[in-house]
Amino acid sequence: MTDQPSIYFDISVLCVEDEPVILEFLKEMLRPHVHQVLCARDGHEGFFEFARSRPDIVLTDMEMPRMDGLEMGQAIRSLSPITQIVLITGFEDSRILKRAIQLKADGFLSKPVSIQDLLGTLERCNETIRFQREAMTQRKLRELILNSLPYPLVLLNTATYQVLFANSEAQLMDITPNKSANGPFFPKPVRREIHESVTLAEKLQNIDTPLQIEAAGKTWEISISPVATDTSLYVAVDITARQHLEFLKADVERIVRHDLKSPLGAIIGLPDMLLHQAGLSETMVESLTMIRDAGHNMLNQINLSLDLFKMEQGSYELNPEPVEVMALMREILPQIDQFVRVMQLWVEMELNGRRPTSGTTSGTTSDERFFVFGEKLLCLSMLSNLLKNAAEASPKGGTITIGLKTVHDGSLITIHNQGAIPAAIRNRLFEKYVTAGKRHGTGLGAYSAALIARTQGGTISATSSEDAGTTISVVLPSPPAAVPEDLNRSVF
Repeated sequence: MTDQPSIYFDISVLCVEDEPVILEFLKEMLRPHVHQVLCARDGHEGFFEFARSRPDIVLTDMEMPRMDGLEMGQAIRSLSPITQIVLITGFEDSRILKRAIQLKADGFLSKPVSIQDLLGTLERCNETIRFQREAMTQRKLRELILNSLPYPLVLLNTATYQVLFANSEAQLMDITPNKSANGPFFPKPVRREIHESVTLAEKLQNIDTPLQIEAAGKTWEISISPVATDTSLYVAVDITARQHLEFLKADVERIVRHDLKSPLGAIIGLPDMLLHQAGLSETMVESLTMIRDAGHNMLNQINLSLDLFKMEQGSYELNPEPVEVMALMREILPQIDQFVRVMQLWVEMELNGRRPTSGTTSGTTSDERFFVFGEKLLCLSMLSNLLKNAAEASPKGGTITIGLKTVHDGSLITIHNQGAIPAAIRNRLFEKYVTAGKRHGTGLGAYSAALIARTQGGTISATSSEDAGTTISVVLPSPPAAVPEDLNRSVF
């Protein structure tokens, strides 16, 4: 025994053999190479020893009194399907071999047993045991992580609705493993999504708005994602507090807007009263007019912010009408005139691929009108934000080109400048609060422009590069019919 190589396996082995000499021989051969050796003299004793000690490997003779090795192996398999069972046989019998195959034995040793064969079998079994232990550790770690999550998480069979796994939070909500997914957490819309995840995996993986349900006195956001064939991950997140905060935020915003609008009445009304007084100097008239107009502009911005809030909530009621864009540009361009002069910018207009003969600041002829179908105040705010952004992003001495063009799906408005959108926000330009490179930027200008465009049934997009500059493209619906003749004759 001392000549054998020093091989050690951190495992325990149960030897079951009715011949005392062979049992002692196996014990002595195994002792230097394993953590623990247990012994039993027949199948009955072996089964009870296994139930008490749960060894990693059972090394058993096939022919024994009271209970043979195969019968014992089947009983052990009922307790522990993963235990390694190695059969020792001294003869070949087709019936015995057939039963051994049914048992799915993990190894065979022929009598007399050699140390080389024994160590080789132990090594193969040890490798399997090592993988089993690693898998068990990973499984326990996953369960520990999942059970530490503060919301219900469930693995479901999407074909039978059976709960395969439920973390501790789910079990507190009476969602139990190995039972059907029933109860308030699985109303009809949720069960329908679970069932459809069998065939609509991609749809569920890309779902934008998770389902909301009421259960256990709270509001939950439900998401269902396929993780394997006929298996989906069900997650319920408590959004009760978030929902309350959103309602509170909405109430506060409404109150603030109302409180701001009240003093504006005096700011707008008082200059109007004074302007009707005689003897005012030209300077006084100009100053009072500026105060009144500033008040009107502020009132429009407050009203627009309320409208933007309604757009976010999906409750805004659109009242579209034909809006003449060239006239809007004449209102907007003076707002950025100071910036244009300081930065020495050029502003050019193109109407259906050509320059309008009337320019951008003077009145337009009837054949140089360009209409969209929307609301004037919304279009004014949208284009004002986009033009202001274009002016701020333009290099000194650059050109801003405003393009108006009729396309097959509506009316296209493009605003091009020679600056580039910072790479960090290029793909998120129209998201809320996204800004870069602006000292006082809020990230709301492009966001509100996108919100307004979509509310009016349009689309907005941006392309940008260091070489080509930046182009913002807005497509809005065209008026549903020809613009009325009296509208063509009106003066903007």
